[in-house]
Amino acid sequence: MLGLTGARAPVQARQAVLVDRLVAVVGEQALTWRDVEVARLLGSIPAAGAPADGVDRLVARELMHLEVERLGVSEPIAAAVDERLGRARQRAGGDPAWTRHLQALGLSEVRAREWVADDLRIDVYVDQRFTAAAQPTDVETAAEAARAGAAPSPEQIADARRRLVQARRAALVADWLDGIRGRTPVQIAGPR
Repeated sequence: MLGLTGARAPVQARQAVLVDRLVAVVGEQALTWRDVEVARLLGSIPAAGAPADGVDRLVARELMHLEVERLGVSEPIAAAVDERLGRARQRAGGDPAWTRHLQALGLSEVRAREWVADDLRIDVYVDQRFTAAAQPTDVETAAEAARAGAAPSPEQIADARRRLVQARRAALVADWLDGIRGRTPVQIAGPR
């Protein structure tokens, strides 16, 4: 209350308030814009791109996470988590910048480690499940390499094999995600 002398009531110390926005719900897990930014900081999704792309990639990551949780995929070794966190620190600009990013996102170092460990569990599962299945035959590889020229070099053959594996693996993972999405409710919040 203001008195007649014009004195003001004491101003309370300002506190940072993390304001967030719901972007999606996957199963029973709410995903926020902060989660998109955490995923970008930690390398779970590309740092660049349109906001809708970030949301879509985060939804896909959460669907995969639900599946590796359901299947009980084991925890990665600590050295792998440390290595990936080290790369995230470097991308952030070093330790002081890393600490500022974590604080700005309301993310503890422990939670960052858990997030990265989940990313590694997803990576291991996807590699184990889909890499072998995506391998082309030598005939398919030779046919793909022959499109580049009459007598493909060993490098062209290796490049053709990589392209075929990447395309097939991407298709297999997309089918897998479609199956998970078919049995998991997904709601995207707001305009796309």
